[in-house]
Amino acid sequence: MNNRKRIVWILNNLIWFLLLLVVLLFALLSDRFFMPMNLTNILLHSTVLGILVVGQSFVLITGNFDLSSESTLGLSALLGAWLILPKGAPTFGGGLLLSPYIGIVAILLIGLAIGWFNGFLITRLKMNNFIVTLAMLLMVRGVMMPITAGNTMARLPDEFKFLGAASFGPIPVAVIAMVIAFAVGYIILQFRPFGRSLYAVGGSPDAALAAGIDPDRRIRQAYLISGVLAAVAGLMLAGRSGVIVQNMGKGDIFEVMAACVIGGISLNGGRGSMFGAFGGVLLLSTINSGLSLLRISTFWIEIASGLIILIAMLIDSQKIRYISSQVVPLTKLEKKPSAEAVSGD
Repeated sequence: MNNRKRIVWILNNLIWFLLLLVVLLFALLSDRFFMPMNLTNILLHSTVLGILVVGQSFVLITGNFDLSSESTLGLSALLGAWLILPKGAPTFGGGLLLSPYIGIVAILLIGLAIGWFNGFLITRLKMNNFIVTLAMLLMVRGVMMPITAGNTMARLPDEFKFLGAASFGPIPVAVIAMVIAFAVGYIILQFRPFGRSLYAVGGSPDAALAAGIDPDRRIRQAYLISGVLAAVAGLMLAGRSGVIVQNMGKGDIFEVMAACVIGGISLNGGRGSMFGAFGGVLLLSTINSGLSLLRISTFWIEIASGLIILIAMLIDSQKIRYISSQVVPLTKLEKKPSAEAVSGD
């Protein structure tokens, strides 16, 4: 491996060096950091964020945004619980008393529907993806308030809580689900034609179209994936917390975007990997856990997260500059003298 390739490899995998540095720093500052309970908590509290990041990564790679995923998380879980819980206190459900399994299917369908609607508006009606998903975030969040009337839904059935609360031995089911989601996402993006077509769309929609790829179709499919995974994250969060509130998932989109950017997913599309995004999730969760162990104010945690995003953007921009500087434009190449010119003919 020559120096250029070595530098590019380091830049592409810098997230893991940062994660190692942060882990060592907190281990030195707190003797409780490497306790099994703390390590398990880091993984457990990264699960909902991780599932959202997997879905968001598919959308970002196409050069689009899905700001509505946090509201999709909240509404899908809320409506799924509403279908199965009794009316009135303390459950505040709809009184339909449907099977928990029907409620789970409803959650996934709601996520699918929101993802489809986002993709439809963006690709069919050619609306701006940032504005569409921002508007969807606000509308979906607004729908949640009258359904709950500000009340907290409680006493969720065990089937509903399995994904977020159950464990296989010492390993939480949520952690297993997150790892599987990242592994499947990695395989799709790196080794399947569908994944390679997403990179092509994000790199240049016109070039992708010329290569026989339908950019609009791929973008719609990415939004479907994001919507369904946001619904899965909602089911996971509901199971972990045991209750559903009207502001469930509010503000999560900032952490989701932070984890993606820190992990190397480009906001311009066409670049990044699921492996790096996984590192971004672990880095944010580790920082939050470490600062909490040190009893640092939550205000400083938010400042640290913002600073990390800025550093990640700086690293990404420098990486692009370095790679671009290694490529000599064709127009600048000096033409070699022809044999006739050399001979003087």
